[in-house]
Amino acid sequence: MQSGGLGGLPMYVADGVPLPEGTDPVTVKDPTAGRIALFPTALSDMEKPRSALEGSTPVAVVGRDAQGTLMDLCAADGRSYGFASDSWGPETRVAAAVPLGDSLVTHLFEGHEIPRGLPQVLDRILNPPRVGCTVNADLPTIPDGFDERARALGSSFVHGRNDVASFVRRDTVRTASTGDRTALVLGISGTIYAGSEVGGDSQYTADQVQLVASFDNHLRATAPPGSEAENLVVRRDADMADDAVEHRFTPTSDQTRRKFTACQHSLVTASELPDPFSYTANGRFRWRNPRFIREDDRWYHHTPGRAVWYPNGGR
Repeated sequence: MQSGGLGGLPMYVADGVPLPEGTDPVTVKDPTAGRIALFPTALSDMEKPRSALEGSTPVAVVGRDAQGTLMDLCAADGRSYGFASDSWGPETRVAAAVPLGDSLVTHLFEGHEIPRGLPQVLDRILNPPRVGCTVNADLPTIPDGFDERARALGSSFVHGRNDVASFVRRDTVRTASTGDRTALVLGISGTIYAGSEVGGDSQYTADQVQLVASFDNHLRATAPPGSEAENLVVRRDADMADDAVEHRFTPTSDQTRRKFTACQHSLVTASELPDPFSYTANGRFRWRNPRFIREDDRWYHHTPGRAVWYPNGGR
């Protein structure tokens, strides 16, 4: 029987998972037999969610402390994985892992109303947004042969919702040995949506995205450079001595005030692959309500913390 809002999606639903009122989901008895498997944060054992991941079935943990429970599951899985932030608060009510080859793709959802917003959350897990960088952020140089030898450690998404609009942050890490050094290419992107684009407050437009990162390892290169394009102004502040970089992206057209994707790429080197590999990062999102008489109102949403990646699984 089809569930209201869940679109007949076959899923495994463990006891204790809150579902939207009035739904009657299409459920399966085997955690590996559906499109996705849902579990509460208070797990009596790890066997069923672990078997789902081993069977290439995405797993979502629903409830308070969802990220902590999911981090334990990822650690037990054994594949590489990472999180854009290793800390969380009560507003993170859903965390998910999607198997992808030798790595796990992780998702965190901030500010989404659960259980009412669960159908939209599940759709984002199974159909993550595929957006390109509004401004080219290719690194000017990478080690010879890096792309051919690089290993992806995974991707980590933060899907944010607030009172006016929404955003998506995505971190990715690739690594390869280059002679006597290990090179890591980190990508951080932030897609910001105006309120009118996501059923939020239509008064608020996309106003700025800041992407900030600092490393314990040596920062060799970063992109994009500062520029003034037709629809986006980019400002870069890179301190190579302190291994830190900040980019600020400001829209200058009606199109980019509706939505745009800011991207930052960094090349970092180390004597060997750090395990775990971590860095301090933040995606700062800002919206603006342009007023004619009173001062413009601005709304902010930050994603601060220490991003952490486990190349060999574990924790």
